[in-house]
Amino acid sequence: MKIRCHANSIRLRVRKSDVEILENNGAVREEILFGPGQALVFELCMEERPAITASLEGNLVKICMPQQLALSWIQSETVGLEHHQALPNGEALHLLIEKDFPCKHQPMEDKSDTFQELA
Repeated sequence: MKIRCHANSIRLRVRKSDVEILENNGAVREEILFGPGQALVFELCMEERPAITASLEGNLVKICMPQQLALSWIQSETVGLEHHQALPNGEALHLLIEKDFPCKHQPMEDKSDTFQELA
C-alpha cells in the first residue's frame, strides 16, 4: 500500500496483493517503523458503516469502507473511491482509495503487483 498525506488529504494506492488481503481478511495494514516499539500504522478495512471514514487512534490511522461498497469496488474495474469527511471545524478530510497502476515515469519499476490499464 502506498500512502500519500498532504493538506487534509489521505490517498491510499493499493496493490493487487493488498486488495486480495482486504477481500479475504477484511483489512490490510502498512507500518512505518521509527524504532523499537515505535510505528505509525495505516489500516484499510471493510466494515458495516454508511460511508468511508477515517480515524486516528494512538499510532493507528484507520480508514474504513462500507463492506458492500468495498466488495463492489474490489470486483469491478473501478479505479478509485473518494469521500470528503466533515470535520468539526467546518473543514473536510479528503479520502481517496485507488487501485495501484504502474508509474509511466518509472519504466524500471516492478509492475508485477500493480493493476493493468485497459486498452
